[in-house]
Amino acid sequence: MPHLDAVMMECERLKIKVICEVILNKIRQWYTLLVYHMEFFLMQLVVVRKIPRHVAFIMDGNRRYAREMNLPIPMGHLEGLQMLQRLLRWLYLLRVPEVTVYAFSIENFKRPQSEVSLLQAIARNAIYHVKRHEIDYRRANIRFQLIGRIDMLPEDIRQVLISAEAQTKDCTGMRINIAAAYTSRDDIVGGIRKVCRKVVNSAMHPHDVNEEEIERNLRTNRCNKPDLLIRTSGETRLSDFLLWEVCDSMLYFLPKNWPCLTLWDIVKALLHFQRHSKGLPGDKSGVKVDSVVKDEQHTRPYVEEVEDYLEAHQEIKNTMYILDNFQRYTKVRGMSGRA
Repeated sequence: MPHLDAVMMECERLKIKVICEVILNKIRQWYTLLVYHMEFFLMQLVVVRKIPRHVAFIMDGNRRYAREMNLPIPMGHLEGLQMLQRLLRWLYLLRVPEVTVYAFSIENFKRPQSEVSLLQAIARNAIYHVKRHEIDYRRANIRFQLIGRIDMLPEDIRQVLISAEAQTKDCTGMRINIAAAYTSRDDIVGGIRKVCRKVVNSAMHPHDVNEEEIERNLRTNRCNKPDLLIRTSGETRLSDFLLWEVCDSMLYFLPKNWPCLTLWDIVKALLHFQRHSKGLPGDKSGVKVDSVVKDEQHTRPYVEEVEDYLEAHQEIKNTMYILDNFQRYTKVRGMSGRA
């Protein structure tokens, strides 16, 4: 029975394939747990001392990363978006109270229209991701705030951003400030104009104009001043970002492009802040936290994760069941697979 021999060989091949998939998935899960515990250990090194109250990021190097990796420019921006998602997770687990990211500069509108459209498309995708997971963000007590001239953004992006800010306005946990269509000089000029308008309308005396009054009229007036500003790509410029706010902040420049950032890079930056912050003007001692946030997604028993995987991939269990029963049937009937 040559055909039965071929069927048996095919069954063995399918079973080996299914078993290999299960084994590979177990290895992936073990690797995920190992990475999680390594991340947890690194984070515990940081929270032994006080962490910054507010960390700001200039996310630079997406295009440079794409060119170095021989990838299309859009892939560099997409990798940068994924890096941002990982970064926000790390900082949330570290209990950093406030984070500001330089998402889109007013100067970016001067780039070629094709790249501007691409950046807006990626931003639209990221914002809709936030919208889809709005309940999860509220459950994590995360608050979103907008900084910049959002009237310059496309209507759909603007409405989703406004909605995300409104829906999370009562959250008291981690605050994520999104600087979109923003430059610092534009913000400072706008703040001075508001103060001048008050003086012209006799609502304020010129002698009452001071730093505090100007700060109250900036778009960043709802944000704390950053303790630490991190820029990637090796550039040592501020690129018109939070010029007023970082006058007393620690600046940390990383030689890596933004998509290449790792948790260890963030840990080193925070350790650097802890080591040198006492020499900065003002109170830069940061805030003390009890411990790293436990990430429930990676702390469940391993057996439960395997069961969840098999439940989500019911066809694997069904295939293994069919193959086992077929082999039992052939053994009972005395079919050896040979004529």
